[in-house]
Amino acid sequence: MFAVVQFPAFPLQALLRLKPALAGEPLAILIGEGRRAVVAHANTLAVGIRAGMTAAQALADCPGLQLVSPSPEAEREADASLLTAAWSLSPRVELTAPGRCTIDLAGVNRDRLPARLSGLRAALATHGLEARVGVGATPLVARYAAHVADPERWADDTRAFLAPLPRALLGLTPAEDRLFADLGLHTLGALTAFPRAALVNRLGARGDELWACAAGEWLVPIQAAAFPVRHQATVELEEPVEKLEPLLFLLRRFCERLAQEVGQFGGGTNRLQLILTLDNERNLARDFDLPEPTASADTLFAVLENHLADLQTEAPIAALALEAFPARRLQQQEGLFETGLRDAPMFFSTLGRLAAVVGRANVGTPQRRDTHRADAVLLAAPASSVQERVPPAAPAACGPLLRRLRPPVAVTVELTAARPSFLASGLATGEVTVLRRPFRANGEWWSPEAWTREEWDVQVGDGLYRLLHVPEGWFIEGIYD
Repeated sequence: MFAVVQFPAFPLQALLRLKPALAGEPLAILIGEGRRAVVAHANTLAVGIRAGMTAAQALADCPGLQLVSPSPEAEREADASLLTAAWSLSPRVELTAPGRCTIDLAGVNRDRLPARLSGLRAALATHGLEARVGVGATPLVARYAAHVADPERWADDTRAFLAPLPRALLGLTPAEDRLFADLGLHTLGALTAFPRAALVNRLGARGDELWACAAGEWLVPIQAAAFPVRHQATVELEEPVEKLEPLLFLLRRFCERLAQEVGQFGGGTNRLQLILTLDNERNLARDFDLPEPTASADTLFAVLENHLADLQTEAPIAALALEAFPARRLQQQEGLFETGLRDAPMFFSTLGRLAAVVGRANVGTPQRRDTHRADAVLLAAPASSVQERVPPAAPAACGPLLRRLRPPVAVTVELTAARPSFLASGLATGEVTVLRRPFRANGEWWSPEAWTREEWDVQVGDGLYRLLHVPEGWFIEGIYD
């Protein structure tokens, strides 16, 4: 048993999938060149437009008609979505024509097949593609069934199904069509009722082939398509864009297809690569490392959307490419003392939204820098799991406890012989009765971030304070308990 999935008006569907703004206007696909160009497909708003009309005839009947050429990139992307959806049924799938694939259903559970075919059509509909499905004993019968499907057709009784179908399904030449019309052979059933030997005598091997096709006996083995080695999607824009919305729509379509593609058989992706080609022929490339493999289109799109939200380019964007690198999703049981993030993709997506508001350099986990400078920290990307806290191997604390003030309190200091002798501030005012020698430190003298500081421990009244002297002035940095 075989199934055929095909897209009616495929060039039109593929184009509107990536350019939905055209759906609100009378639109027709024009094939051919010059005066020989004719209309191949038209949407429902193109009233009176029929296939085969020339551009002049179409514009005369519908003055507001938009005539566009087929988009090879849009059709290639739609075919990739079709193959990805077909692989969910069987690994033996062939792309027999643009917008049409044949699926070998050997080994597929017949009882579950109707539900799975409906799910396949629903998955394609979420990608903006309307599909028809035909099921038959041979690939040819399944193709005939898909041609007349609305939206599904099962050819359980092959002979009864084929009998009323028109001879146009055979793809006749004009001469063959005139011959069959003169013989009164208007349907496939009438053709199979005609003596096969007489047709062979008249048309030779071609006659035998046509009779076999009309009877559904013509069988060509499926050439199974190979699974993609690289999971990528590319598009060249007809006009360079400066706004974010067109790019996000295209990336959403790409994420839907790539997520389904890498998600086959329990896989996912933990790395994305986005390449934007600018109008000045410069490329902007960015890699995104995800905390864990995922096959969620929403997660992948959120990562890209957060990046583009605060992206500024020096020229309009003329093309884009997105590639997903497959990775195996780990399946493990959660432990009682699990410290990992419950939803790592959502956590990092939230961080991305925060970065779009406050800046990417202001979001992260603070870590101490390798320096003697006080309060020197840097922001690093947060880890996807929380490490178990290990107490530092240090001697037990002794002596008074210093409670640091953040920010430190500015103070006016009176010096006697270059030593603090009197303080005046909102925190402490009075004569310094006890003074300990200063601790001086400096560093990074070779860079613009050079620093120097001088610390004193003082007693004013009954209070003990840490007094700080830096180039910016004097401050009370902390209080001793």
